[in-house]
Amino acid sequence: MVDANCKFVVVDIGSYGKEEDSGIFLKSIMGQQILNGSFSFPEDCSLPGSDIIVPHVIVGDEDFRLHTHIMKPYSRKSSRDDSTKTVFNYRLSRARRVTENAFGLLSQVFRVFYQPINLEMSTCDDLVWVACILHNMLRDGYLENNKRPYFEYDHDHDLPSNSMLPIRRGGGFLHANGFEVRERFKTFFNNEGSVSWQR
Repeated sequence: MVDANCKFVVVDIGSYGKEEDSGIFLKSIMGQQILNGSFSFPEDCSLPGSDIIVPHVIVGDEDFRLHTHIMKPYSRKSSRDDSTKTVFNYRLSRARRVTENAFGLLSQVFRVFYQPINLEMSTCDDLVWVACILHNMLRDGYLENNKRPYFEYDHDHDLPSNSMLPIRRGGGFLHANGFEVRERFKTFFNNEGSVSWQR
């Protein structure tokens, strides 16, 4: 997981490349805590310039399961004929790009990630862990010198800056309903939260 400033907040190291992100997430202790409601999210709050109250969410792709705290796009079929769902999917996709950007920035500095890494498994895990920590330190320096985050952040709380936790393995899944939360975000993105470039 990364924050809006492309800094790694939570990492899971050691899964096989063929595993999907959603499968890794479901096996992790953090994933289980989010799904069973024991993860410590901040209190629900209203969206900027709106009375719409929403919980804090993690942005996922189509492979993730919709949950109160996990947003995923509407299916292509359902969004094809509904422009409000298309707008939601586009805005969610832009938010997901931040994660891809974080990996791109990490790889640009630590070029070892452009090729297969010929190290012992445990050493490789340590290499990834250290690279993520150094990446966060470099991001702090960049943000301090530029005096602004990648994205304007209009909240009264600070962004996480130096807390990165490992995800421990687990198992199981608790089904939860995020349809209503997704509808609230969709309503916001298509009304008071709309921006000129979203169509």
